[in-house]
Amino acid sequence: MDETIRICSVDKNAWSSIVQGFDPNLLQDVLEVYGADGEKVGTLCESVDGKSYINGQPETAYLSLQAAATALVKGEQ
Repeated sequence: MDETIRICSVDKNAWSSIVQGFDPNLLQDVLEVYGADGEKVGTLCESVDGKSYINGQPETAYLSLQAAATALVKGEQ
């Protein structure tokens, strides 16, 4: 059975309070991810250079938002 997730964009004014370890000016988008049960699973960040990060952790970059979302939902971060 596939797990359904919901992804919501975060207002740019809230980025600095949600994402620690990043300069908000280097981010293109911040998204909150919710699991099938409606609980927040985590946060995805997309940088202006096209890399994606989970929960504002700059140590691990993913090549796409899809790869980052998959890792987040599967708990691989």
